[in-house]
Amino acid sequence: MPRKSTPKPRPAPAAPAAPDRYEDLHKQVVRLEREVEHLSTLREIGLAISASLELGQTLPIIAEVVQGALNVGRFTLYELYKEGTALRPIIAKYGGDLISRERLEEESLPKQGTPLGEAIDSRTVLLIAQPHRQEAYVPLMAKNQPLGVMVLEDPLDGTPFGEKDKVLFQQLGAQISIALNNAQLYALAVTDGLTGLFVRRYFDLRMAEEFAAAQRYERTFALMMFDIDHFKKFNDTHGHQTGDEVLRQFAALLQQRTRASDICCRYGGEEMTVILPETKLEEAALLASKLCREIRGHTFTGADGKTLSVTASIGVAQHQESFERPATMVEAADQALYLAKELGRNRVELAGLE
Repeated sequence: MPRKSTPKPRPAPAAPAAPDRYEDLHKQVVRLEREVEHLSTLREIGLAISASLELGQTLPIIAEVVQGALNVGRFTLYELYKEGTALRPIIAKYGGDLISRERLEEESLPKQGTPLGEAIDSRTVLLIAQPHRQEAYVPLMAKNQPLGVMVLEDPLDGTPFGEKDKVLFQQLGAQISIALNNAQLYALAVTDGLTGLFVRRYFDLRMAEEFAAAQRYERTFALMMFDIDHFKKFNDTHGHQTGDEVLRQFAALLQQRTRASDICCRYGGEEMTVILPETKLEEAALLASKLCREIRGHTFTGADGKTLSVTASIGVAQHQESFERPATMVEAADQALYLAKELGRNRVELAGLE
């Protein structure tokens, strides 16, 4: 019988050359490292921006952390306003310079026909490459409603923004949107609708916090209580709409003439308060006297456009060890305010130190 031939084994596929295998592995490692870096960046930023519900504290944190984590030269956060037809910057970080809303007032832009508007309308990150300039426009959305745009410029390592950066920026934009939306909802809960100042319950909360810190760490803080002189008579004479206008303008004056760290509140009716952290009685007295003069010299405008003259009485107290609780300090400032009114109004009185 003829012998059956044994089939020859097929040759095994040639293994990739060592340099090719190394190149593939290197690309995988780089990709994984980039993904880990992105996840770490998102976690770091997420933890930082969720540390506070107060918009005034949240915005600087976002600017500082995002610019540092993404290593970009310029960071700007815009909010929608004018019923969604324009955007205005509310915080920026250019190099080492943190820029607040007040310094950015003249940099508002229309939504229509700008990269800001294009990012919002498309709901996606827009990358723009220009000679010597890289820009990323990140839409900020909450519950499918636009809040604004985050603008990132000039990566410091010189590497142009790419598709993988778009994914990171989109995820980061979602985190920032949640933080901003939460801060805005919180602001609505703790802010007086008429004056824009913090409400009474927020005042009570912050007084308790400052009082506890003063007791534990031997810090000092002061409290000013304001009462608009003859406001009831003023309201009856000029009408409630004008009274509301005066309250708004009075509150705006307080906010403009106090520090960002000071806590301006509407205590009730025409009474307003300012908590002054890390402030001694003498310093608070100087500020109160200055405010008293500025209120007296300020031109208030009524609902009918007529100019009005307004004065205020102010009581000032500093934290003392003898105060048993925050309410005791509030009572001291209130008694000083009552004395100012008894002595003729339009003046400042201090709660005595023991």
